[in-house]
Amino acid sequence: MPAESAGASRDPSPSVPDGAPAAGPRRAPTPIEHLFLDTESGEVPLGFVRSGATIYLIARERSAQWPVDALRAGQVRIRTHDGPARGRIRLESDPVRREEIVRSFREKYGAEAFARWYDHPARVLSVELSENPAAAGPGEYQQWLESEFDNVADDYDRHITGNRMNRLLRDRSLAQLRPLFRSARRLLEIGCGSGMETLPLLREGHEVVAVDVSDRMLAVVRGKARAEGLSERLSTEKMGAAELPTLVARYGEGSFEGAYSTYGALNCEPDLRPIPGALARLLSREGAFLAGVYNRWCLSELLGYSLTGQFARAGGRRANPIRVGASRFCIDVYAYSGWEFARLFAPWFEPVRVEGVPVLLPPSDLTSYAEKFSRRFATLAGWDAWVGRRWPFAYLGDHFLMTFRPRST
Repeated sequence: MPAESAGASRDPSPSVPDGAPAAGPRRAPTPIEHLFLDTESGEVPLGFVRSGATIYLIARERSAQWPVDALRAGQVRIRTHDGPARGRIRLESDPVRREEIVRSFREKYGAEAFARWYDHPARVLSVELSENPAAAGPGEYQQWLESEFDNVADDYDRHITGNRMNRLLRDRSLAQLRPLFRSARRLLEIGCGSGMETLPLLREGHEVVAVDVSDRMLAVVRGKARAEGLSERLSTEKMGAAELPTLVARYGEGSFEGAYSTYGALNCEPDLRPIPGALARLLSREGAFLAGVYNRWCLSELLGYSLTGQFARAGGRRANPIRVGASRFCIDVYAYSGWEFARLFAPWFEPVRVEGVPVLLPPSDLTSYAEKFSRRFATLAGWDAWVGRRWPFAYLGDHFLMTFRPRST
């Protein structure tokens, strides 16, 4: 899945239902009924709705830390007026179910409090209370990933098109995809998201097999293709990138003239090792693979944060996974340097082109700085593209676009 920024604002103060732990003495509790959620940083007071053995919570800000910590762990400890309790937590992504829960918050807390704390929530969560909830298992991360992208699927286009730097990322990837696959018939897209690259390539006559971990993202892409009369050239497969080996039996070896995965899907995988070998079997000998990868070393962050004394943030991409709070994303991500990524693919593929995107311009979570130069943005973007194609800057972008060709042996 594409992994563009989700903002960097903080939660409201702990005296409100959707809060973050306070620094210093605890404030007086809010008169609104709430519970306390236990986190690594302390207790967080939250408004809630209870139905039998299920408790519902709302996080208004996508950058809120407490829901991410809870979803990563898979279970939570809470304290209500009835005493302490524990339970399994999950993200509610079905729109109808979400609306029912949100409506129950409006009914419980009233229009004024609801408008202040819960309107247009980023996440709606449910806690199934249990005396001995199970710990998070190996498949929990994949379920979390799927539910997060299901949760934002309907609004994902606005998230991309509403951010100048996110639009630049897509413009740069399409500028490479179009000439690279001009003569290709069938393409494999790994992490199609809402189809920002799928649809342009379908319009140009390519057949696309679009893979994504999110059912709702795939439904959005199918809906767009159907609306434009392009459904016959689109196939979709619900799976994570690491499940690509299953496509070999389904489609056959050498069945794709090209493959691509840009800005997120590969960075969401804890283990990339199954992917290169599967791609080598799926691609024809004349095929190519374009990867857009969240970079471990970003020049604009290294310089910008260092100059302002934020040295921890300057090197914030060093440790994998980069957890929410240290990165700008709503989930944990895995960053790779260009050299690391090329080495993973080396037994099967040879890198033939690398471009940093962007290098001089700031990342998408800092787009406000780019907006200060909006009148000269086209000129700056041109300089950035020129610099991004040259060593060593090609390896120092917020992301890098790396084109691979299969090795002859």
